[in-house]
Formats: sequence, structure tokens, C-alpha cells
Amino acid sequence: MEGLRTTRIALAIILIVMALSVLVLFASWLYTSSQLALARSHGAFPTPEQAMQAKIDRGYIDVSRVDILYAGPNSFDGSQPHVWYVIAEVRAAARAGGSELGSNGCDAPGSFFLQIKKGWVHVPEGAFPEVIGFWMKVFGLAGPGQSNPSIDWAPSQPARFCLNQTGT
Repeated sequence: MEGLRTTRIALAIILIVMALSVLVLFASWLYTSSQLALARSHGAFPTPEQAMQAKIDRGYIDVSRVDILYAGPNSFDGSQPHVWYVIAEVRAAARAGGSELGSNGCDAPGSFFLQIKKGWVHVPEGAFPEVIGFWMKVFGLAGPGQSNPSIDWAPSQPARFCLNQTGT
């Protein structure tokens, strides 16, 4: 009788673990696909640099200059070549939302971009792009990516962004 009870408890635990695993997989797929659909609705671009440029065009007024300072994979070990981070330096008259620009009429936005099968999409940091990138790989939704940056951080690049001609 005791052996039968132990078997039932073990079977119940196994079924609960299996059900929770299926639930986690389904919830992860649902979250990943809904975030990618939302990102795609804002446009898919041939490169992460073009995606950043489109984000800048939407977010700033009277842009006079854009310099992409870094565009490359966010993972140092190359494990997620389809998850990139892009940093730009933008000189503009104002932000589209009306908030103040940084010093010298300059801003230095950085954003995550994920490669789907048909281009690159912007995913905000608050949506957990690295987690989405992991599940994209699991579910076969990720593009091939690239392990090397297209624009690497130059050694001569100042540690501070948006410096004017005098270095302040």
C-alpha cells in the first residue's frame, strides 16, 4: 500500500513538472512572437544601422548629423549573433517628444535590434531583447546574424559622448 502511494506521488510530480514545462514553453513562444510582431509593425530593415537611422528619424526633429559609434552583437561570446546593440550620436534641434537633448544639442541613444528572417527590428530594452533573442533561437525565429560588429568601437573614440570641439 505504501509503495502504491509513493508511485502515485512520484507520477503526480512528474506530470506537474511536464505540465509546467509545456506552460513555460507556450508562454515563452507567445511572448516572443507577440513582441516580434509588435517590433515588425514598426518596420523591418536590411541592417541594424538602417533600423537605428529610422528610429532616429522618428525620434528627433531637424537632425543635422548622425554618427553610428558602434553596431555589433550584444553577446561577447558570439552566442547570440542575431541580437545587436547600436549606439549613435545624434545632433538635432529637439527630440520629437519635446524632452531636452543632452549637452551641445546632442544625444547618444543606444538600442537593441534583433534579426528576424526578413530583416532587423527594434526591440526596446524593457521588453527583454536578450531573453527574446534566446527564445528566437530555440523556436527557429532568428535570422543568421553576424558575430563581428559592422562598426566597431574605435580606440580613438572618447569615453564620453557628445563632446563639442573643445572636448567638453
